[in-house]
Amino acid sequence: MGAMNWERWARGAGAGFVVLTVAAFIVGGDAPRVGDSTDDLISYYDGDRGKVLVSGLLFAFGLALLLWFAAAIANMLRESGEGRAAATAIAGATAFVTLQLVLTGIGASLAYSIAGAGDEGVVKALFDLQWLLDMFAALPVALFVLASSVGFMRTRAVPSWLSWAGIVVAALFLLRATTWAKDGFWSPTGEYLFILIPAATLWVLVTSITLVRRAPSSSEAEGRPLAAASATTDVAS
Repeated sequence: MGAMNWERWARGAGAGFVVLTVAAFIVGGDAPRVGDSTDDLISYYDGDRGKVLVSGLLFAFGLALLLWFAAAIANMLRESGEGRAAATAIAGATAFVTLQLVLTGIGASLAYSIAGAGDEGVVKALFDLQWLLDMFAALPVALFVLASSVGFMRTRAVPSWLSWAGIVVAALFLLRATTWAKDGFWSPTGEYLFILIPAATLWVLVTSITLVRRAPSSSEAEGRPLAAASATTDVAS
């Protein structure tokens, strides 16, 4: 029973990531955008210090759940014979989570003390760096989604439409890495995010729920180590 519970929790961690991410956005409120004045940046990070820190903490916890979810996907693909897709997926997820934790730490640092010190040049530089890192983070997460979707397609772990939806989401992330405009729709903080973020979080949520529903029964989960040991013995013989 314990093995079954851990398998379900790991697969359901994707839904937990979505919940915490949505909560982080709600708590964070109306964040400044690229092109806003330095006074606006200081007003947000220093004036709304508490909610920025709480928002960052919620998102950091969510990232930990996303990494657990990615590990569950990688493990499932590896057991199905898709070792390359599994390795690519976990590598992409790890790189994405690492970059996101760094940029979340930058935002928390701005709120904790840097913005309050009033050095406009430093505040502006760190704010821009934060969003540039977010753009580059789109590349490894595209790799994670793409590798997972291809692996799902080959193993039929999820419905085919969900695998194709993942490929579309991966393409959206790749386009995110090109949002270099100074302002407007194609800027790092532009309206394109209102397409990408809902699409990505919806894919993670639906995939997580689907994998939980298709998780092996407790008897199957308990039988896996025995089957693996038997196979090893047969090979040795």
